[in-house]
Amino acid sequence: MPQIELSEKADSDLDAIHEYYASLVGNRRADEVLTEIFSSIEQLETFPGMGRSAQNPDVRELVLNRYPFVVSYIVRRDIVFIARILHERNERFNG
Repeated sequence: MPQIELSEKADSDLDAIHEYYASLVGNRRADEVLTEIFSSIEQLETFPGMGRSAQNPDVRELVLNRYPFVVSYIVRRDIVFIARILHERNERFNG
């Protein structure tokens, strides 16, 4: 089963998401948002192909159901590399 690895940019994206939600609904709820995002990302360990194809053939996109974010990732042997976690309206990661 592949392991999840986050890029520095994806880690920074998560910090920005937390900061945004904390300013709207408080730290506790922002923590819950990140927990739900991580839960969705962890599904990629079992089902790495569950995301849709992106413009770049090496990149896949996991569209989150509850929050307006798209997780761009690359599957490499035993690693699911999370490249970015962007708002669905932002420009996409192209590798």
